[in-house]
Amino acid sequence: MKAIFAVTALAAAISGQALAADTETTTTFSGALDARVIYNMAGATEVLTPLDSTFDVDLNDDDDFLYGISMEVAVTNGPFSGSLGIESDEDTGVTATLGDLVVTDGNLSFGQVGGLMSTDEYIDASVTMAGDDDMEDGIAFRYVAAEGVTVQLGGDEANTTGTSIIASAQYAGAAGSLAYVVEGQMKASALGSELGLDAPMFVGAAATYSADIATVMAALNYTSDINGATDTDYAVNATTTVAGATLTVGYLEPSTETTDDEEMFGGVSYAIDVITLSAGYKMTTLADAGDEVTAGLGYSAGLMAYSADVTLGEFDAATASDALIELNATYSAASGVSYYGDYAMQGDATNSVTLGAKYSF
Repeated sequence: MKAIFAVTALAAAISGQALAADTETTTTFSGALDARVIYNMAGATEVLTPLDSTFDVDLNDDDDFLYGISMEVAVTNGPFSGSLGIESDEDTGVTATLGDLVVTDGNLSFGQVGGLMSTDEYIDASVTMAGDDDMEDGIAFRYVAAEGVTVQLGGDEANTTGTSIIASAQYAGAAGSLAYVVEGQMKASALGSELGLDAPMFVGAAATYSADIATVMAALNYTSDINGATDTDYAVNATTTVAGATLTVGYLEPSTETTDDEEMFGGVSYAIDVITLSAGYKMTTLADAGDEVTAGLGYSAGLMAYSADVTLGEFDAATASDALIELNATYSAASGVSYYGDYAMQGDATNSVTLGAKYSF
């Protein structure tokens, strides 16, 4: 979503009290609404899904397109910064959040500075790799010791069993086409020390090599828990463009302590003027299960866009899943409103048509 306006003011008034002359506030509003009509020609199914109802008129509350309106006020006063957010939607009502409270004085920052670790989501944020950065919601002191070297000391705000302290360090650098990061984290709690438990650890390393011919990313993570159990994961991803086609291949090992969980994937997309062709294959080491084949066709010209996608899951199983066929047509009006139609069919369970309109700002 994009902001419809932003107001910056010096000596602005909040709650009836004027701010100091060196205080700056930025207020941002955003909103979204997606109304749709769904007709499931397959009727109700035994499995509870959003398509159980034969007819439905509702607002799209999928995770990738929430509806509602929100306001965020960002405040800066000298070295201090913070934000106040107010969000309203039909599911949660009105929610107010106060966060990102940070003071930065030269190389030193303290407050809600966030997590320092990054290699656990280096390849793909949607892929769960080893590591659990407990500092995301905690309070910490962060210090940039040298160029590329950052250290952090803080606590786990979510810890309810006793006091805890988390020490983190990260080194990030670049050499020509190569960018790299090495990091580590250790967490110790008073309760853990009393019970003689180990201090959980996380160590990660990752690198990206970018060249004209290809971009290659790799990451390796190691963890240990309070019982001394260890685990390692690693992933590699490469993307290249050949003769106008974009090729992607990758490999993921989410746990060296678990068997039959590796994943290999590959895909290709090719754009020809207004037409885009795509295909992909995902393979897992699970016996007779888990593989997936996808194919897609897209067309976009002017205000109209069309797409057709086919997904065949459990491709290597004795009984493969029914093919999922998805069709879409979207018209984008000059006002910014998008009108769309979706069709989805998968065996006897899904045969639905969706007509909708959406707008976001």
